[in-house]
Amino acid sequence: MRRLALFALTALGLAALLWLLATDAAPELPRAAALSPADLAQGRALLASLGPRRPREGETRELVLRAADLQRGAQVLADRFGGRAAVRIEGGELKLRASLPVPGLPRHLNLRVRLVQRGAMLAPTSARLGALPLPGALSGRLLDFILARSPYAETLAAARALLDGARLQGDSLVLRFTWRAEQVQRAMAGAAEHGLEPAALDAYRAHLAKSGNRDLAVLLGEAFSLAQRRSRENDPVRENRAAFAALAERALGMRLPPRPDALRKIRGGGARLAGRVDLAQHFALSAYLAATGGSDLADAAGVYKELRDSQGGSGFSFADLAADLAGTRLGERATRSASAAAEVQARLAGRRDARLFFPEVTDLPEALGEEEFRRRYGGVEAPAYRRQVREIEGRIDALPLYKE
Repeated sequence: MRRLALFALTALGLAALLWLLATDAAPELPRAAALSPADLAQGRALLASLGPRRPREGETRELVLRAADLQRGAQVLADRFGGRAAVRIEGGELKLRASLPVPGLPRHLNLRVRLVQRGAMLAPTSARLGALPLPGALSGRLLDFILARSPYAETLAAARALLDGARLQGDSLVLRFTWRAEQVQRAMAGAAEHGLEPAALDAYRAHLAKSGNRDLAVLLGEAFSLAQRRSRENDPVRENRAAFAALAERALGMRLPPRPDALRKIRGGGARLAGRVDLAQHFALSAYLAATGGSDLADAAGVYKELRDSQGGSGFSFADLAADLAGTRLGERATRSASAAAEVQARLAGRRDARLFFPEVTDLPEALGEEEFRRRYGGVEAPAYRRQVREIEGRIDALPLYKE
């Protein structure tokens, strides 16, 4: 019995030591800046570089990603874990660093991985988790484990179905892929495990279709009433994601990608928030993006849209931007964790008042052309613009939904 007790104590001591070596009290990486409209434009340019037409079956192409492009992608992925990431290419190595919080504990996983060319692909050559060194093979399996459980698992599976090779070329990563539609479809069929479940999405679509109301606050309350009921047997985070997807479709009046019927108009579409269609669209789309793709991405999408408007459209609108920011806050809050998802459901289910989650916007500047926007605010990094954004964020902070 004493030997058994000694063995158990020794095992617990080793486990505690490994835990202390593998985790840290603070993240190694500083918090990254939010993605900018220029980042979003660069992503669009990368996609355009593949050519104006969809690849034919069996056609091979190459995509060149600079270190800055990889940094943006890593930042979006880390954001979904509430973490931080950094990517560099130097000395014939791709160096990845990530700082991820340990859920429910004041500890962080600080990971460093070096990848080098091995055959047609890149493979880890060394890694470190906190103060604990890991063999290259083990670090590769650890990365696979983390990514397979991330919100981007289905996208990564689709990418692997296409990828033929990856090589470092100067300060860039060159990806060679062959279009295989059947493999992509099979990979995307597994999206339900980590993304939107088609059956759940259909349930919210049908539920909202029964409502003749076009007030987004009412529709939101109805959607979260259903989410609360369905979460008795299902994951509340996944239920909230499906609810946001159905609400975005309702507000936009069309199906969203990547579904087969994407961009098809739907009957009974359209909604209003604070009496305006555009505010409902901005809010619902940003909530959906934040719930499924990262809050920084939703912020960038909103700012980019407003800047495009200022260059010949309706002009830059801080009211629309407030809708983007408010939708982003709700989408992120409602999918942060199972407990947060359930709390948001409880506070929104059956409610009809937009003042719970949407700030006052009637006094915010709108219809600003590019020249006037630059004259008054100096650009999205200028102090005047940041002051206006902080004012909007302060209004959102003061909303009843976010008060503890």
